[in-house]
Amino acid sequence: MRYRWLLLLIVLLAGCTPQLSWAATPTVPPTLTATTAPVALATATLAPSPTTLPTLEPTSTPEVNQTTPTPAPTMTADQRLTLFNDVWQTINEHYLYPDFNGVDWAAVRSEIEPQVQAAPDDETLYTILEGMVGKLNDQHSRFARPVEAVYEDAVANGTDSYVGIGVLTIHEESAAFITLVFPDSPAQAAGLMRGDRITAVEGQPFTSSDQIRGPDGSQVRLTVQTPQSDPRELVVTRKPVIGKITPAGRRLPNAPTVGYLLIPSLWAEDMHTQVVSELNELLANDQPLEGLILDLRSNGGGWRSVLEGILGQFVSGEVGNFYSQDNLYPLTIKPGALYEQLRDVPLAVLIDKDSASYAEVLAGTLQFNGALVLGQASQGNTETIFQYNFDDGSRLWVAQEGFKLPDGRNFETSGVQPNIVIDEDWTKYTIPNDPAILQAIVSFSER
Repeated sequence: MRYRWLLLLIVLLAGCTPQLSWAATPTVPPTLTATTAPVALATATLAPSPTTLPTLEPTSTPEVNQTTPTPAPTMTADQRLTLFNDVWQTINEHYLYPDFNGVDWAAVRSEIEPQVQAAPDDETLYTILEGMVGKLNDQHSRFARPVEAVYEDAVANGTDSYVGIGVLTIHEESAAFITLVFPDSPAQAAGLMRGDRITAVEGQPFTSSDQIRGPDGSQVRLTVQTPQSDPRELVVTRKPVIGKITPAGRRLPNAPTVGYLLIPSLWAEDMHTQVVSELNELLANDQPLEGLILDLRSNGGGWRSVLEGILGQFVSGEVGNFYSQDNLYPLTIKPGALYEQLRDVPLAVLIDKDSASYAEVLAGTLQFNGALVLGQASQGNTETIFQYNFDDGSRLWVAQEGFKLPDGRNFETSGVQPNIVIDEDWTKYTIPNDPAILQAIVSFSER
């Protein structure tokens, strides 16, 4: 899978110290419709598999802890060699492509093993393993050090705690573009919103995250540009924040019978239940819901259980197939709690070039079942990576499955193609004036 690391702004701030565990903990066994990783070797454990991670590759990156994590126990030379063998063998047994994406995988082992034998410490080994997995060049498979695995888990379950202002951002050339404001955060209290850009810090043009760092209780003066508005200055006081990724729904002020729901990521493990809650709010209105817009722009994907839970509010039955080298697994969707209320509501889905992985599967499956897709072609990055955890706390992600619609279409490399192409840069507009949203409203009225 074309797994990629987005070039994102990571606003590093002081926070809690993650605790690493030497022994891995097994989770649930795999099923046909839930993405779980089978045991690769004695040192690997079962684990659910997301497609992409907001902390490391998709939409945006939250401010993260700056404190030094508790180090994992130091491995012996034999243990380092065992970990190398386990990582290599896991890929050898489970990689989606029999030709290893054009790489001579046996030759890679011969090349890397002497480097592992000479590695003086764990960190050197981890660097070697990162490079080895990187040779697959699928921009999806990767090796994660123990500290990265701990952080991934914290973001996925919404327990990541740090000191900051409370935003997810994308690092642009001269600004930090805000994609999400965390609930109950200083940023939310100050009125920052998705779509705002931080263009200056303490009167100096924005160049890096270093300008925004600071301890608990300290203040930072930000120059903020809201689309189609004059720049303004805000003073924000940093405090501890829980980095919980949440959706956001609203009725549109210029079309009160149309609902808008931002789904920023599928990585949060409870995103589907949060989405159902937001949809309930959209339905609990005096005016009927005559159209619904799902915004998946810059959504980099996430957990298959989340994908299924959201799909179940709109479609049911067998909607496609996952496949590996040897097997085919139907994606069968059970009707969700709101299926009967939403199945006949006209649906529009917004995507862009940064919509990736299970966000593409979500958009493409809804499109196949009648939804209107607007925006730009998605990333074309739809394979599933499986998670393998090792005894030292490290983690391997392996591109292991692809996805096809019932008619055989595969979005890998080609992406989901919108029914209506919107070339305008959506980040330069407020929600009521967003060209894709305005076009969706017009399309609803023409049905």
